[in-house]
Amino acid sequence: MIMLLFLFNQWFSDNLENKQFPCHPGYHTARAESVHSFNVLKYELSLNVPMTSRAVQGINKITCVSREDNLKNIILHQKTLNIDSVMVDNTAVTFSTPGESLLIDLPHSYNSNDTFYLEIGYHGSWDVTDRQLGFVYFPRGYDTHTLHSIAYTLGEPWDARAWMPCYDEPYDKADLGCIISITTPDTFAVCANGQLIDVHNNPDHAKTYTWQENYPISTYLMHFGVSRYAIWSDWYHPRTGDSVEIRHFVWPEDSAQSVISFQYLPRAMALFDSMYGSYPFTRYGQDAVYPFAWGGMEHQEMTTIHRRWVINQSEIGMAHELAHQWWGDMVTCVDFRDIWLNEGFASYSDANYSWLRFGHQNFINIMQDRAREYFQSDARWRHPVYDPPAGQLFDSGHTYYKGSWILHMLRYLDEDSYFQSLHVYRDSFEYKTASTEDLKNICSAVYGTDLTWFFDEWVYDQGYPEYEIYWLCQPSGGRYITRINIYQTQTNAPSVFHMPVEIMLHTAKVDTLVKIPINTSPEHIQFTTADSVKNIDFDPNHWLLMKYQIFVGIEEVVADHPIYNEILPSSNPCRNGQVRYSINQSGPVEIVVYDISGRAVKRLKYKRIKSGIYSLDLSQLNSGAYFIRLKTRVSDKKIKLVVLN
Repeated sequence: MIMLLFLFNQWFSDNLENKQFPCHPGYHTARAESVHSFNVLKYELSLNVPMTSRAVQGINKITCVSREDNLKNIILHQKTLNIDSVMVDNTAVTFSTPGESLLIDLPHSYNSNDTFYLEIGYHGSWDVTDRQLGFVYFPRGYDTHTLHSIAYTLGEPWDARAWMPCYDEPYDKADLGCIISITTPDTFAVCANGQLIDVHNNPDHAKTYTWQENYPISTYLMHFGVSRYAIWSDWYHPRTGDSVEIRHFVWPEDSAQSVISFQYLPRAMALFDSMYGSYPFTRYGQDAVYPFAWGGMEHQEMTTIHRRWVINQSEIGMAHELAHQWWGDMVTCVDFRDIWLNEGFASYSDANYSWLRFGHQNFINIMQDRAREYFQSDARWRHPVYDPPAGQLFDSGHTYYKGSWILHMLRYLDEDSYFQSLHVYRDSFEYKTASTEDLKNICSAVYGTDLTWFFDEWVYDQGYPEYEIYWLCQPSGGRYITRINIYQTQTNAPSVFHMPVEIMLHTAKVDTLVKIPINTSPEHIQFTTADSVKNIDFDPNHWLLMKYQIFVGIEEVVADHPIYNEILPSSNPCRNGQVRYSINQSGPVEIVVYDISGRAVKRLKYKRIKSGIYSLDLSQLNSGAYFIRLKTRVSDKKIKLVVLN
């Protein structure tokens, strides 16, 4: 029953990427500034994939360069692999495999900029389970939807080490790319990163497929897939430059449907080309897999998608993965503290694709739906999008949806500068890795203003603004004065989010949009208009990730007379026991009366009352001296009062 439930959810879930990171004991996000004594230049993998079990055997040749003098040993990563041999520059060396590490003793010392070559023989064999990472294998008939045996790799964030020994951190891209050679029975086809450069027929009814990726690549983006694939190509023809082949690998039963489901990919590529610059690689492709624990994975030049996306024509998901080729693959987060850069950009990109395909209102609807999902996620566990807590790397509410809203608000600050900054960001970090600080510095330079406040509040801090807007319009000398006071009431978050806000003023004759800078809370604004303002809309163009309430009435204005939160005894001593108090804004109010010893003798608490002047009856109290405390959301007043019978 458990297995059937899992497979049902896997087949019918509509979650976009549905990436999941099962946190293991001792988990921590590796820092890019960690000591790393060498640099990987290239991986060359030769693997035998028999397709009869979840097993691999092969060799990984790794070209490295030393980053320091007197380098005597290095550390790679491996996870549940059996390391059979290690050679360095054709010399057998000693090694050990504590935990998920592979410690290699070099045959002699290497100095900075010295190149050396590793050759690591290894094999691995694992059980076939419902949810697999690293090297994945399912036999034909595993369930009713598994029409053919299939094997593929899935390595984000740190599971490339589960199918090959490597330096498994995103900040060490293999500068010269990789070569992946897969030998498998000749009834199967193989896809992988880059270009297919050779298919060799072996005498034992096997074939060796060799794929070459020429661009720098992080280990979690390296990938191959093996199955009974039907293969076909589409093309994207840009206005300038070479056409881009889009090669698809699907099961034969899905080939006709895939033509329909994949038809809009060139259009999505054209959109992102116009937004972010030309497609950054030589080719693109998709391999559809099943069973699959996720929805999609942006392997470089060869995205892996759930077979369900083919059958259900999930073009938004496919647009999301395509956008990763710019943001995630070309420019990669420096380490997984910055995962929001990858997923925020891709999520905002697929929302913009929905705008192109289905109209602006659809885009707004998607962004609002994602805001609501973020609010739900935030209510469960409030945390920054930067350096998410253990197990929350792929939390859709924060990493994906708040990440996309951050970019939306950055665009709102200055749309022209936003797109210009992305081009500078690309030019600066193309085929490299970048951090939140890198994006902040680029945007600050292009926008011409220091955006530290924006990134501090939205990326490094947590939560979102909650606004209460109080307004009132009154005649004044033949014209009208509209006063607006904007309060922020959020807790466990920045006390003030400094995002400027837009308010639409509606009169009988004209609507006027005003943009108000926010420097404090409350923020007081006043406008003079020719006609009376009948109502207002807050953030009418849906630029801000926030919640708000609007109230008619404003503090400091009641019946044309300014008042304040105050105790107003008619006399002191007070002879009739009646004390007035004024409330200068609608909201919660608490009144506590203390005797001279400090004991509370009367307490009134209102969830919300309107602004105005009210009466407090103290006639039931004995004669004596009392303190009255009046507490509202913005003030706390005390006064000494003598009550006489």
